[in-house]
Amino acid sequence: MSAILEDRQMSKFYPFCFAVVLVLMAVPLFSAEEDNFLQDYLLSYPETIYAGATAPFSWQKDNWLQASAIVITGGCLYFLDDDLRDCFQRNRNEVTDDIFTVAKQFGEVKIMFPVMALTALGGYLTKDEKTIDTSLLCLKSSLLSLAVTQTLKLASQRQKPYKEEGKEFWNGKGISFSRDSFPSGHTTLVWSLAPVLAEQYKNSRWVPPTVYTIATLTSLSRLNDDQHWSSDVFAGAVIGYVTARLVLKNTPRLMLNAQPEINGISFKYKF
Repeated sequence: MSAILEDRQMSKFYPFCFAVVLVLMAVPLFSAEEDNFLQDYLLSYPETIYAGATAPFSWQKDNWLQASAIVITGGCLYFLDDDLRDCFQRNRNEVTDDIFTVAKQFGEVKIMFPVMALTALGGYLTKDEKTIDTSLLCLKSSLLSLAVTQTLKLASQRQKPYKEEGKEFWNGKGISFSRDSFPSGHTTLVWSLAPVLAEQYKNSRWVPPTVYTIATLTSLSRLNDDQHWSSDVFAGAVIGYVTARLVLKNTPRLMLNAQPEINGISFKYKF
């Protein structure tokens, strides 16, 4: 019952989260309008989608091997879904619940989207171009990856494990928005952010290992809480990570001018 309430409550926060993000991120985006950054940033969304869709046409042997390994791993996890679920539930206790209750917050849309917006606004107010840049990269990565995940959720029609209806896709009961197990949204979100933060702060000794540890714990929380099958979590992690790498490669960067202007802060951007 608590899991059902969690799903319903989370869905109610989507409009609020997007409204907060749009309002708070409008300040740095529109401040960059003189240099056409807003236009180029928004155009980079479809450009990134196109880059991802056409990437296989230019893949080399190593790329195909990596893709094959991902598909094989996902297939193996599907066959192990029941066993892995039993393993996690047998070893579930108050300690694991406490740990993963904290960890899952990093995959909550209602938390992470306002955090991204406030971070962008904070970067603007403190004239920290790297913070603004990172926030916009995170926003783009999360939006694109969650769009893929939500599409797959509707297309795959897989039920969550706690509902005890089996791990199969399309089990013949029609289309329902409540059948949204594959892929894991929490996992997608946290893995769409971790590579961006790790890349932006790669010179820090603690940021990359910390963000990837958090992403891993958030992913495991979905198994501990019986919210997802292992293959759901794996798929979400792949979608988030791949999207983040595409975003890092196909997004203009924002830079603040060192010298202030009469009308406020001026921005420059680069690819």
